[in-house]
Amino acid sequence: MIKDVGFFVITRRCLMDRYEKHDNYVPGCVSPALLSEVTKTMTMKDPVPNVGWLMFDHPCTVREARCLQQDGVLPKVTLVLMPTPPYAPPADDPRTPYRNFFQQDFEGLKFAYEASLKEVHIDKDDDPDKIAIKCFNAINTCTAGLQGPRQGLHVVGAPGVYRVLLIGPRGAGSRTQAVTLAKHFGLIYLNFAVLLAEAREKMDEIGEKLRSYGPSVQLKADIVKRRLLKKDCIDNGWVMTGYPLSGMDFEHLDNMTTPPNRVIFLNTDIATCKTRVMSQAVDWCTGQSAAPGSGPRVMHHPDNNEAQLDAELDYYHSEALAELRAAAGLTAVEINASEPIASTSEDPGCGNVCPGIRHRILFTVTKRTS
Repeated sequence: MIKDVGFFVITRRCLMDRYEKHDNYVPGCVSPALLSEVTKTMTMKDPVPNVGWLMFDHPCTVREARCLQQDGVLPKVTLVLMPTPPYAPPADDPRTPYRNFFQQDFEGLKFAYEASLKEVHIDKDDDPDKIAIKCFNAINTCTAGLQGPRQGLHVVGAPGVYRVLLIGPRGAGSRTQAVTLAKHFGLIYLNFAVLLAEAREKMDEIGEKLRSYGPSVQLKADIVKRRLLKKDCIDNGWVMTGYPLSGMDFEHLDNMTTPPNRVIFLNTDIATCKTRVMSQAVDWCTGQSAAPGSGPRVMHHPDNNEAQLDAELDYYHSEALAELRAAAGLTAVEINASEPIASTSEDPGCGNVCPGIRHRILFTVTKRTS
């Protein structure tokens, strides 16, 4: 199997040899964090990032698995080779039978990697060639299988976990569509403006730099990277709006360990964007969005300054859009989002969603990529 796919092989023994030569190695002690650091160094060394890697006998514990996930060492497919489960008769005792430490760690690892997990059942009569075929079939099935943990929607060619990027100017409806996608696929919705505000309030190094110098390209990338490496995004996938804002931002995002695997541009002309944004109103008492003129407390949204909006839309259409298209490449998909946004009762609570645009986005996310 290794010979056929051409992956770089990483074994537990190979890792331990390098681990014991590390400057911080303590004899007789296996540090999951330090072992994860050694593993990440191996996966980032040429030519491993280009050809891919196949790792076995590692990790051995849930703690090691979590350290690898936090460091961004994430497998596309996780295979569990195990005997075919027997058809067991009903048990007299409904309680879980006794399990040794190895069995407990094994079950914990299956839980840690449930988002990319596929079980390969091996029979005692299977020869190595047949086992290899089963492994290949499992890899193909995982590539075409679940959209996140415990979800059974089967779409041929779709990724195992969706990581969706919606790009569009203000007024294109990217936030509304992102909320719909998050609800439909069980994804984590990420709004960069919210992430930036939260990071500015934190008493850490990033927060101090934001308060002192403002958001730089590297700081914005660090904020996004920190959020994407959290467990909920790794297990469930995510849909993000508001970032990247330029071609350089996109390059930083694409070089992260969990880059987007679906990039969708919502194309809207300047006049439509401006009409949508300037028609937004808010109830000054509750802070909730409201239709203009719907009540005495409803006022024009204070953040929608016409001169500032004109400058933002002009910059996006004249400079940023071309950079983002070039950075995204040919795999990005563009959708016309200029259609009137009509209210629909199919998704109560999701706001105003245009069914035509929504269906095209759902199809784009789930379709096969070449």
